[in-house]
Amino acid sequence: MSQEAVERVLGRAMTDAEFRRQLIDDARAACKGYDLTEEELDALEALDAESMKAFAGTLDARISKTGGRGFM
Repeated sequence: MSQEAVERVLGRAMTDAEFRRQLIDDARAACKGYDLTEEELDALEALDAESMKAFAGTLDARISKTGGRGFM
């Protein structure tokens, strides 16, 4: 398993609303450029969209790609 790749995907999803939307809609397509196992992709597909949105909304706007313009 590639924990580093999973962490990169999750970190990007929390700071990049467009990527987060792609991850929620189709995790496998969104993660094409990442070295992930089938197990990891299955886990990412099972993420709760509302929880991700809520957490992303708590982040400081300075670390978000949206720059405070909303979180999805």
